Order: sequence, then structure tokens, then C-alpha cells
Amino acid sequence: ASAVLSIAHGAPHAVVDGNVKRVLARLFLIETPVNKSGSTASYKSAAQVLLDRRRPGDFNQALMELGALVCRPGTPDCGACPLARSCRAFGTGRQLDFPRREQKKSVPLYRTAVGVIRKGKKVLITRRPPHGLLGGLWEFPGGKIEPGESAPDACRREIKEELGLSVDVGERLARVKHAYSHFKISMDVFDCRYTAGRVVLNGPDAFKWILVEDIEDYAFPGANRKFIPVLKKKRLP
Repeated sequence: ASAVLSIAHGAPHAVVDGNVKRVLARLFLIETPVNKSGSTASYKSAAQVLLDRRRPGDFNQALMELGALVCRPGTPDCGACPLARSCRAFGTGRQLDFPRREQKKSVPLYRTAVGVIRKGKKVLITRRPPHGLLGGLWEFPGGKIEPGESAPDACRREIKEELGLSVDVGERLARVKHAYSHFKISMDVFDCRYTAGRVVLNGPDAFKWILVEDIEDYAFPGANRKFIPVLKKKRLP
């Protein structure tokens, strides 16, 4: 918007894109990381101070081109830069230290095992409690795989702990990868046959035995939705 207003209409609005941020960070040794949320305001303020209000469009285009062609990320051509004498990073030999970037935390990956428990022509789904992550959604039972535990063993254990049921864990139907805001999961989905027990809920707040063809009547999390098409195609015995 600033580019359009300044170039087309001569309005005194400074442009701040990635190239401009790099120029400004080196010019003034701005410590604010360019990838930090809300950082644009700091760079916008610095750009606005420099802005040539008589020719804002030309100024913005020049600054963007300077960042793209001369003040490059890894190989700045400081010898060709018209701002070299005023550049604090160049004056202290710290061009490659700027702009600063905030190191993102690594996102943990959790391995989980889920069972499609079948009894006759029906499969078992459970509902998550209304509060918390994915609250109120239906899902197939399962949970995290513990260190040193196999995926089938984890599936069998989680079903016993959450539902009080005993199952035979059969073939793996799918492996699903899914990302949430703060973590990722790799989910192994198994075909399980009910063998014994009555449902005693420990975690979920409801359960239902449903036909696979009725599955669209229920709201599921994204990770479950990724393997539901496999269930529709596969005729479980």
C-alpha cells in the first residue's frame, strides 16, 4: 500500500519490505530481529525519518533496489554502496551480523498410535472433553508411544487405559503426519478387533459404535480426517 501511494500518488509513506529492513538494520545497527512479530514498526519508524517527502516514490524504489542489488544478504557490495560512509555496520565491519534474526524453537515431534476398533460392522469412536485441545471433537482412540514401546503395543495399551477394552491389533492402515501450532505428530493407525471388556471411559467423555458410512455425521480433528478416506475405501471384515 505504501509503495502504491508513494509511487502513484506521491504520498509520503515509507515502504518497508525485506530488502529495506536489511538496509536499515545495517545502516543504523538495528538490533530488533527482522522476523520478530511486530518488528515492522521499528523499521517503519526509521524509514519514515529518512524518507524524501518531495520524491517519496523515487526514494522508496531506490531503497528497495539498493537492498536487492547492493546490500545483499550474504554478499553485500559495500564498495558500490552510496550509503557506505554513513553505514554503521560497514564502519565496524559487521555487515554480516545484520539484520538480526530470532532463532525459532524447534517444534517437537510426537509419535502416536491409534486404533480403529471394530465389532461386527461398527467401529468405536470417542469424544474429547469440551475444554482443552480439540475439545468436543470425536476421534479414534489412542495416544503417545512411550520410549522403547512399539506402535502396536502403544495402541493396545492406550485402548486398555482409556476404554478398558482388550483388542487384537492387526495391520497398519495408515501413517499420518500432522502439524499443530506448537508440535507435530506422526500417527500410526491400526486395524483393531474387539475381543473383550465393557467400555469404561478414562479421559474421553463419550463413545459410540458407528458404521463407517455414517462417519461424516461427526466432527473429527484434522489428523483423523486424513485417514478417514482409507476407512471408506477399505472394507473392514
